[in-house]
Parts: sequence; structure tokens; C-alpha cells
Amino acid sequence: MNSTLTGAVATYLAQVRAELSDLPPGELADVLDDVTGHLTEVAAEFDGEPSSAALQERLGTPRQYADELRNAAGYPPRTAPAATVKHPGKAALRWGIIAATVGPFFVAIAIFAGAEEVGAFFVFIGFAVLFLAAWLGVRALRGQDPAVVLDTPRGAKGEALIRDMVAQIPPKLRQELVTIGQPVWWVLRGAVGAGGFFLLFGAGAVAAVAAIVGAIVSVWIARRAQQDRRWLWYVVPLNVVAAVAVPAVLSAAYLGASFGVFSNGYPSSSSSHTPNDGLRLNGMQITNIYPFDAQGKQTSVLLYDQNGEPIRIDSRENCDWVQGTNSHIENQFPYGVIPPDALVDSADNCRETTVAPFTPPPIVFQTPTPPPASPTPTPSAKVTPPPASGKPSATLTVQPSR
Repeated sequence: MNSTLTGAVATYLAQVRAELSDLPPGELADVLDDVTGHLTEVAAEFDGEPSSAALQERLGTPRQYADELRNAAGYPPRTAPAATVKHPGKAALRWGIIAATVGPFFVAIAIFAGAEEVGAFFVFIGFAVLFLAAWLGVRALRGQDPAVVLDTPRGAKGEALIRDMVAQIPPKLRQELVTIGQPVWWVLRGAVGAGGFFLLFGAGAVAAVAAIVGAIVSVWIARRAQQDRRWLWYVVPLNVVAAVAVPAVLSAAYLGASFGVFSNGYPSSSSSHTPNDGLRLNGMQITNIYPFDAQGKQTSVLLYDQNGEPIRIDSRENCDWVQGTNSHIENQFPYGVIPPDALVDSADNCRETTVAPFTPPPIVFQTPTPPPASPTPTPSAKVTPPPASGKPSATLTVQPSR
């Protein structure tokens, strides 16, 4: 059989060979040489590589074509059932669907798992299934052109569905999506995929470098898939993974929240206490309180509200949050925080500080000055004039008239 035939033509030739498999080996080889030449001429009549349906419309089914050869050459009718030749496109498409659904499903579980160990396990399972199924899909092609999957009923139905969806996009927008959107997507999926992978395993220090390398590799794979369509068995499932991971990571970065993979650049894990709304000042959430005494010295205090309930705030910047513990008194301030320059590569290698990151302004206490006292009036002395003579003076009493 001529190995230069590809796609639906090679599949058609294999099916004709199966219909003539009862012929003697020498005669079968001569017949197949003639059939190969004929199929090559017929394929050249088409604009591009013909499909299986187009060949059958032109030549009939492989069984009809084989029966015509028997009659023309005077061979007896087939005495044994023809060997079943599996269409390579069916198996290849089946493994491709598994790679694009089952593998991304496990990776999606990892993204929303909520614990580092569980997430790492599902990431491993997801990518193992993805690459194994993709490899089996490429192997199932048996060297045929990947376009043979479009000759299967499921492949033809999927192609028609995709073409209908693409036709709904305005031509100008479609062109912009290809020329601009496609390269942006290549870079974005590689950067988020590689960077998020290292953040998942707690290697935040190399996440930025991994994102750059991932973007470069992603562009290279995309260009490779344009040259060799077999790479689509790997690219399409990875695109499905990226379609789930990219919005999740970008949303977490925008909202400042964790989607079960990482939080504030550190691995997240379940905490033993339930976060609460905490305190707010001018609409902004308070994440720590640094008390100072009258002499400007930092101190530690326990805070309670008017009902005697401990005051707690939600802080995700300490080692308790990274380690998933609750070792500190929740209403004792200040909380310990991880310094900005600290490299936390594991939950055990975590240090924190309670020193305030600022110097408070000096406090000047003024002693209240009492108001000036009003002057006390001095009582006036009653002066009794001395008598005119040395005789005692007489007192005159006036009686009211009746």
C-alpha cells in the first residue's frame, strides 16, 4: 500500500484492502498498486484533500469498489467476511474529547479545592489524564492527517456547529479576534498557567519568572500547532484549562480574594476561626491596631466593646493564616504580621513582627489652667465718732405712734 496517501484517501484504500483480503497475497499486492494509482488520480481532481463522503460519492463505498474490481478481474466472490477496519478518526476524536473534558475537570477542582495539598493532587491527576489521552489520540491517527476526524459523524457534526457559531461573528470582528485576540490569548494562557502553577505549590518567589517562561512556551506551542495539526490534541485541552483558570486567577487578583489556590501571594489553607467583618474607618477595613502609651512607647492591650465582647478584626497577613492555626488571642493588639520583605516558601518557614511600621507623632499633654478667681471684697470698718465730751452718750429710742 502506498504510504504517501493521507487522510480520507488512505482510509478508503485500507477499507478496500480489507474487502479484498481473501485474495492471494501476490495478486492482492498487484491490485492494490493499481487501486493506489487510481485513487491518487481521483484525489487530484478535488480542490484540496477530499473527504470520505466525497470519495464515496465519486467511487461508491469501499465494498462496492472492491466488488467492481473482482468482476473486472474475474475473481470469485468474497468467501470470507471482510476484516473490520476501524476508522482512525473515530478513536482519535474519542481520546481528544476525553483530554478536553476529563483532564480540565480535575484541574478545575484543584482551582477551587480550598487546600494546597488537595489542589496539588487534583492538578497532577488532571494533567496526567490530559496528556495521556492526548497522546493516545495522536497515536490513534496512525500517521493520518488529523482532518480524518471530520469524516466521522461526530466530527462532521461538530465542524458544522463550530462553523455556524463562527458565522454569527461579524467579519471585521472575526478578523480582529484572529490578528489581535489570538496572540493575546496565547500570552495570557501561558503566563497565568505557569505563574498560577508555581503559586499553587507555594513557590511565589519564582511565579513571575515562570509566567514569562510560560508565555514564551505558549506562543511556541501555538505556532507549532499551526504547522502540525496533531498538536491540536494537546492545545485544545490546554485551552479549556486556561478558559477556566484565567478568569478565576484574574478575578481573585482584582477582588483581592482567594479562590482556594493562593491568597495575598501566600498559600492559603483553612483557618480554625471564622473571619468576620472587623472594623472600618472611613470606609476602609482596619487590619491591625498599634496602641501607644502616654510616653510614646508601643504597648499591647486587650480590646472589648461596650458590651464586654472581645473586639476582633479579620487579618490575613500573619503566620496563623498561612499555617491554618489560631495561636494568638484574637482581641490582643497589635497582631503579628509578615514583613513585606519576608520570603515565605513554606508554612513552617514563616516569621512575623508586631512592631508598628510607623512612628507616631509626639503627644503633648496640656494641664488645664483653672479660671482666675474673682477678688474677695474687703469689709468696710464702721467708725464711731467719739463723744463730744467725756460724758457717756445717750441713746435715743423713737417709738412709733399708735
